[in-house]
Amino acid sequence: SRGSCSVSLTAACPSFHGLYIMPETAVNLRSPLVTAAWCVFYGGGIIAMLVIYGLLQERIMSIPYGDPGEFFKDSVFLVLCNRIVAIAFAVGMASGKGESLANKAPLWKYLAISFSSVFASACQYEALRYVSFPVQMLGKSFKMMPVMVWGMLVAGKRYGFGGWGDGV
Repeated sequence: SRGSCSVSLTAACPSFHGLYIMPETAVNLRSPLVTAAWCVFYGGGIIAMLVIYGLLQERIMSIPYGDPGEFFKDSVFLVLCNRIVAIAFAVGMASGKGESLANKAPLWKYLAISFSSVFASACQYEALRYVSFPVQMLGKSFKMMPVMVWGMLVAGKRYGFGGWGDGV
């Protein structure tokens, strides 16, 4: 269990698949350089995985398959496969970290996010029939303002001038 690990700068707790994670109480004891290194490592990992994900998406949707050369037509099936893998990964990570699988927020909030995510993913796959992945990413980078408006309408969030300035 995580509570059995001693808290020191040199002691680390074994975690999921050979990765080592310091106990939460030791996080504040890490040097800024170590914290920055982990930030760069995780940020680089996120960017690398998103690049691989995007390249695979574009390849699946833009290359003809078979002898007559048909394009992949069932983008909703790709979204389903994506979500099945995501669920398996999430359950594995939550179980590996000893986290509860019980809902913390009302179910309707999960459903609203899920429906919008599934619809957006299906549209993203379909868009790859017409534009390249880099063009699609450029378009997605302009989504901050609509997301802020949606946050105001659904969650009652309020943003100051700085927030709107960042969005622009």
